[in-house]
Amino acid sequence: MLKTISATLFTLILSAAPANAVTITPPGPGGAALPFSAVGTATVGKLGIDFNCNTVFSGTVDGYGNIRITNATFKGATLCKLIKANASALAPWTGHVDTATQFTLDNVAVTINSPLGGGVCGPNKVVATINDNGSETILGLNAQLSGGCSINGVLNTSPYLQVKP
Repeated sequence: MLKTISATLFTLILSAAPANAVTITPPGPGGAALPFSAVGTATVGKLGIDFNCNTVFSGTVDGYGNIRITNATFKGATLCKLIKANASALAPWTGHVDTATQFTLDNVAVTINSPLGGGVCGPNKVVATINDNGSETILGLNAQLSGGCSINGVLNTSPYLQVKP
């Protein structure tokens, strides 16, 4: 199972903020995208085999809560090197902070490069938690991906992102 995908793959999709939108501070000038990373431990699982990895998601988030993840890495244990995220600048994981406690990412997929139990997991829409405790922003993942995979974990953002309903 993938416990936490601490990763960093957020890039801005410029769009108008919907009514009753969540805002993120500090945004870039005029609400522009701000680079950030999310770092932590995540468990990626496939067919009952779990990989506990140090995870980093990198990307951007704008003042309106639009997220774009352009890079995600899984490191640590030797088997973590077998996991490759599909997020890139040309094909980012995109999403939005939906509420003060929830965000959504689309097109989340990873490939596990192993002759036994390997293969592609996703792409799927992932709904996860976001918690702004006043001094740090914590992302919580508990997602099932097609292909028999899961991602579970907790990631902390840098810089601190204040989530305002």
